[in-house]
Amino acid sequence: MENLIRFITKNSPWFTWLFLAILSIVLLCQTNPYHRSIWFGSANFITANIYDAQSNVTGYFGLRQANDEMLERAGVLEAENQALRQLLQEYQDQGFYREDSAKHQYRYLIAHVVGNSINQVENYITLDKGAADGVHQDLGVTDQNGVIGIVANVSEHYSLVLSVLNPKLRLSVMLKNTEAFGSLVWDGKDSRYAVFEDLPRNVDYSNGDTIVTTGYTSSFPKDIPVGRIVNTFDGGGSFLSLQIELFSNFNRLNAVHVIFNEEQAERDQLQASVVTTDRP
Repeated sequence: MENLIRFITKNSPWFTWLFLAILSIVLLCQTNPYHRSIWFGSANFITANIYDAQSNVTGYFGLRQANDEMLERAGVLEAENQALRQLLQEYQDQGFYREDSAKHQYRYLIAHVVGNSINQVENYITLDKGAADGVHQDLGVTDQNGVIGIVANVSEHYSLVLSVLNPKLRLSVMLKNTEAFGSLVWDGKDSRYAVFEDLPRNVDYSNGDTIVTTGYTSSFPKDIPVGRIVNTFDGGGSFLSLQIELFSNFNRLNAVHVIFNEEQAERDQLQASVVTTDRP
């Protein structure tokens, strides 16, 4: 304590100058609008640079986990690709398939998340791709792990995605092993989980089984990963509800894929004609 007092006493002129300088700056900014605007502009510039640096550091340390997940997913895709190549070769050997007759029904556009909410009653995701990039309503969106949501609205350069973490979205899903299907909906409780509803009670399943898309809607191809079973909610009756742990981490979304279905317009037109025909 004695050393501290001696230090302050020895350097009192410097501390006095610092106090008076700070007081002068405060008084100048309070009484002069021009200097106040310069002060706040400089403060905002410094703050923005600090946030930008923080974001870069956080993003850097998150790259390792994201890279590990992408490598794991790439390994799975490579195994599936090899299996498909083998099956394709068998069909070619039997004369059932010609390569020039193949048609790619789906194509993918890479977009980046520029806005995201996970703790609201109804959550949305904003992407940096819009109508200028061909994006329109009802396109499916995925990341490297699974389903993210469906495009709900677009502007010229941005699109708004109805997140899986939004009760308005009911996703057609099924058990990968048995193809027993139902609906996936978020219950608004935890961003890591959703609920598989309307599963018939007589279907065999186990915790850990994978849930995938059915392909019944034009937004997603069949067999896009969604999550895994972790719990069962038995409310009685003929159907069960399952708690699903989502594969995608909605706390850490970055790059995503917007899915274009080249046959979507034809499919939607046909389904609309059925609805019109059924009307009196």
